[in-house]
Amino acid sequence: MAFEVIGVGHCAVDYLGRLERYPDVDSKTELSEFSMQGGGPVATAMVTLAALGTHVSFIGKISDDDFGIFIRQGLREADVDTSGLVVEPDLVSPYSFIVVESKTAKRTVFWTRGNVPVLQPDDIKLELIDGAKVLHVDGIQMQAQIEAAKYAKSKGVHVVYDAGSLREGMEELIGLTDTLIASERFAAEMGSGALAESLKKLTAKGPKTVVITIGEDGSVGMENEETYIVPAIAVEAVDTTGAGDVYHGAFIYGLIQGWSLRERMRFASAAAGLKCRSIGGRAGIPTLPEVHQALTW
Repeated sequence: MAFEVIGVGHCAVDYLGRLERYPDVDSKTELSEFSMQGGGPVATAMVTLAALGTHVSFIGKISDDDFGIFIRQGLREADVDTSGLVVEPDLVSPYSFIVVESKTAKRTVFWTRGNVPVLQPDDIKLELIDGAKVLHVDGIQMQAQIEAAKYAKSKGVHVVYDAGSLREGMEELIGLTDTLIASERFAAEMGSGALAESLKKLTAKGPKTVVITIGEDGSVGMENEETYIVPAIAVEAVDTTGAGDVYHGAFIYGLIQGWSLRERMRFASAAAGLKCRSIGGRAGIPTLPEVHQALTW
C-alpha cells in the first residue's frame, strides 16, 4: 500500500521543562513541569498527519541507544511507518533540552545531532516515495533530501519544504520545491525585507506556493500571485514548541484534500494554536474534530 505522505528529515528526543522565568547564569531553579517526548520538525509533522488520519512514513537516521529506541517507539505508537528509518548501532541519537517560560510560553532550545552520521542519499528507500502525494523535507540532511526531492519530482510527487533557517545547498532544494513554508526568521535571513516582498522573492526561486509563518500573528501566503493573511487562533498558550511542525503537518493535510491556500492556512493555524495548549510538540497535537471545532469559534 502506498503512503500518502513521506517525510525525510530530523527526529529526536525532547526533554522539556517549564519554569517561571529563564534562570540567571550560575543559578538553580526547580522545574514546575517536565516531559519527555519525541521531536524533530518532519517527524512531528508526520505524527500530526497520522493523528489527522493520513497514511504516512518517516525516513531518518538514529542509533540503537535509549534515545533511538524512544524515537522509533514514539513514531510507531503514533501510527507512523518507520520502515525507512536507518539505524546506525552503538552511537548517540539526536536529543534536545527545551526550557519553557510559563509566563510567555516561549522556549529556549539546546539540541545536538548526537554522533549519528548525516542521512545520505544511499540511505533512502526511494521506492517508499512511489505513489505518494507529498514529500516533506526540512533541509537538515540536505544532500539526502535533494536526492529525495529529485526522485519525487520525477514521479509527480508534490514537494513541501519546511525552511526554518539558512543552510548550505538550500537554493537547489528550493528549486525542487512546490510549496515552501518558511519561518519569519528564514525570510529575514534571506534579506527580503517586508513580508510581501519576501513572498515575491521566494516565489521567484521556483515554488508555486510560499507561506511565511509569523508566530502569534498567524501566517501570510502567496499562490498564483494572490496574497493571503490568516491570523492565529486565540488560545491560552502553555508552550510554543513544535507549533510550526504541527502547522506544516496540518497544512499538508489540507493540501492532499485539495483545499484552497486560504483554507490550508486556516486549518494549519488552528491546529498549531491548539497544540500550544500543552507542553511539547507531540502531546498537544489535536484530532481532526478538534481542529474543525476550533474553526467554528
